[in-house]
Amino acid sequence: MKSEVSIVVPVRNDAMRLGTCLNSIRSYAPNVEVYVIDNGSTDGSGEMAEGLGASVILCPELRVGALRNRGCERSSSQFIAFVDSDHEVTSDWLENGLQILLQDDSTVAVGSHYLAPPSGTWVQTTWAIHRLRGPERCDVDWLGAGNLFVRRDAFEKVGGFREDLIAAEDVDLCHRLRQLGGRIICDKRIRNIHHGEPKTLIAFLRKEYWRGSSGVKAWISQGFPMRDLPSLLWPLWHFVGGVVFAALAITAIISMERTWETLALTSLLAWILPSVLLSVRTCVSEKRTKCIPALAVLYFTYGLARAAALFK
Repeated sequence: MKSEVSIVVPVRNDAMRLGTCLNSIRSYAPNVEVYVIDNGSTDGSGEMAEGLGASVILCPELRVGALRNRGCERSSSQFIAFVDSDHEVTSDWLENGLQILLQDDSTVAVGSHYLAPPSGTWVQTTWAIHRLRGPERCDVDWLGAGNLFVRRDAFEKVGGFREDLIAAEDVDLCHRLRQLGGRIICDKRIRNIHHGEPKTLIAFLRKEYWRGSSGVKAWISQGFPMRDLPSLLWPLWHFVGGVVFAALAITAIISMERTWETLALTSLLAWILPSVLLSVRTCVSEKRTKCIPALAVLYFTYGLARAAALFK
């Protein structure tokens, strides 16, 4: 079974975590074909990968979608598994991923949302509540490319990853795979730890700003799918709410009138209310009610970051 899959790992200056990633793969699948696509690293990432038995392809100055495509072009297996250099796979990761693909030919891709590091910060563990919400197994619209198994024939049919996107290239790929009529399944047994999750609130803000940089571009290129509209309305709400609050707060400061102060406070409450309500719904459904305040902060921060990314 393991000879039927190739693993593609893009990397740039991440030697230490790449070592953890490749060691986890080699521990549980010593003979599997692994391609590390090095985007011009200067910290010895390529040498590290070669020492652990991976085939290294040097591809400097390319975006991540292009890196993954170069790895797929070199491989020839029936299935392709994508893992990022800052991830660590578990003992049954490969077996579970391939098993699900082999069960049903209509399934074109499988994977799962990333696990937080075992000793993660409050930001990492709280955001995992959002990411891992829902049933143990279900059909989904998309999955992240840090933990994704794809059928080669379907991948090649849609032309692989788009190489012009800075981020959201995995979302775009999954939408095009679904247009073939295939299923994308999220199964939490395909366990994969993401050590690169932002540790602090500032790091989370920066990461979501980067992740949102290609969101609108991908949505337009996909023909304005209505199913993705909520993910665009969320940052738009935070942008409009921020503008309204700032305008009312400045007016209140200048005028020194109670009416404007009340309006500014009301707009502030309206601005943050959706984040609070969404946090309540998520935490209650996941039986993690103590995390409502923390998750509300992250939802609001996420909205601010994605609002800023609309103009990137």
